[in-house]
Amino acid sequence: MRVVDQQTGFGGERQANVEGNYYEGPVYNNIRNHFGPEPHAERSEPEVAESSSGHGTAAAAGGGGLGVVIALAVLGYFIFGGDEPFPKTSDPWPAEVKQEAVIAAASDWLDRCAKSTSSTPANCPQSIADTSDVSEVRWAFYGNPLEAPVIQYTEAESRFDMLGTVIVTADYTASKQARRAVTPAKYWAKVKWADGKLDVQEIKEHSAIGDPEVAKQDPKMAWEPAAAKLSEAFTRCVRGAKSAMPAGCPEWSPPSGAEKIKWAVTGDPLLTARATFDPQFGIYRVKGTYQLSVRYTWLGTARTDNRNPTYEALIAPTAAGPVVLQIKDTTTV
Repeated sequence: MRVVDQQTGFGGERQANVEGNYYEGPVYNNIRNHFGPEPHAERSEPEVAESSSGHGTAAAAGGGGLGVVIALAVLGYFIFGGDEPFPKTSDPWPAEVKQEAVIAAASDWLDRCAKSTSSTPANCPQSIADTSDVSEVRWAFYGNPLEAPVIQYTEAESRFDMLGTVIVTADYTASKQARRAVTPAKYWAKVKWADGKLDVQEIKEHSAIGDPEVAKQDPKMAWEPAAAKLSEAFTRCVRGAKSAMPAGCPEWSPPSGAEKIKWAVTGDPLLTARATFDPQFGIYRVKGTYQLSVRYTWLGTARTDNRNPTYEALIAPTAAGPVVLQIKDTTTV
């Protein structure tokens, strides 16, 4: 699985690595920000038969929680079963270790995780929770997973802990149907420092009250190419629709047993659409409205359903251009 994007030209760190003790800031040149197949045009948008809006992978991790007192965090941990808390402080770093080396070690391990064809690769942050027989799994990581990580060092354990965020996409087959799951997630990389070497022990999906904030910089993606890709995605969703739209498209479908189904988008889904950058996960969220007309026969009667829902599209910036990861309805009108 080939890395196809790099992060370049960021304007400065949020916090420097003062005396080698702590790092929290953007990742500079030659750091990977997309892991997975190169986003060719024919695979950039949804194109297969059944969609999952994220329940196929590990649930998206919650963020923030700053200012919550420690007692409340501990109480939440025991009541709600949250993950162990990420270290809040750092010991002095070994003089010979630089932040770029820790990030590079995590990068190599994420690359391995993205290459896996397992639905639950060991020591990786992703998994598919689908209860059906799962096969033909293809993973990809978006949102520049290596940008703006928080890195702490624990001297007693000779370990670096790195907290970051990622958008995980899983394309797979279950119950003979092609599916896609798109999940924003937080990950925790545990990197051992021993005998002068950095060794990744695991990278796991993580969610805990009081985690440090991960905030990525807006790459200022131009709207025109993103709009063109989004328009193509809507066209593909309709053209590929059968009893339902393809994976990664809105999940609405006519009643079970409907026949002779014809789908059409009757309005411009980009007319009032607006994009906003999500700094936690490094992607753009586009909100707009589209009009859908579906004609079909049900129980021998011809019917037409006209819908006017609001949608949210997730678009990832990459070196090859914007990639539409998912379009989902946010209303059911």
